[in-house]
Amino acid sequence: MVIALASMSCVERHPANFGEITAVYFNNRVQGNVLCDTTDVTFVYEAEDRMTVPVAVQLLGRTAAYDRPVDISVTSDNAEEGTDYILPESSSVVLPADGTSFDYNVILLRTEALKTAKKEIILELHANEFFSLAVPELEQTTDTVSTVRYRIQFSDMFTEAPAAWDESILGTFSQAKFELICDVLDIDPADFNDAAVMTLPRQMFIYNEITSYIEDETAKMERGEPFDEQIIDPQTNRPIEFPS
Repeated sequence: MVIALASMSCVERHPANFGEITAVYFNNRVQGNVLCDTTDVTFVYEAEDRMTVPVAVQLLGRTAAYDRPVDISVTSDNAEEGTDYILPESSSVVLPADGTSFDYNVILLRTEALKTAKKEIILELHANEFFSLAVPELEQTTDTVSTVRYRIQFSDMFTEAPAAWDESILGTFSQAKFELICDVLDIDPADFNDAAVMTLPRQMFIYNEITSYIEDETAKMERGEPFDEQIIDPQTNRPIEFPS
């Protein structure tokens, strides 16, 4: 039975019902309909300080005419509930009546610590009086993934420059430079991932506005007046530089 389930799960979005099995599993897919047990997200393109990560929980078996609680635990070695993330109310963690799936929505919170370190939480399904864990893992073409454990990694850091960032205009990419531009000019961070939105003329406008702003704030600093400390590059402790 397990072999048949694993075989079918590789080609179908949802496993078919098998006999009297009543189970749940994490069913989170990426491009190509590939099942995954980890997601890595970043706040850098988010304008808000909260991000909702939906984790899909799927039924294997028959539906029921009543809500059925699902047992999910969340642990972490470096993230704290209430400070770094918020979980759904336990009363809402149910497979709804006549339903075949639901999303367990984890709310991630942006904190200063995420600018220098990645945090992680681990969700784990547990058997209860309503559901078993019929298939704890699934073998795919390239790897074996867990269907009962799901890892969420999150940060407020870049791994590479945004797709539309033009170094010939804005210079070498840095997170400090990016955040200064978005904050001072009130630009949606996600705009930098769309070349149709972040056009070259717009980037020239950004260059002119932000370099003028840095010059003004630097002059205030040199006069001993209050200034926007965000213009200081944390790597050099000097005002952020753009191409001349």
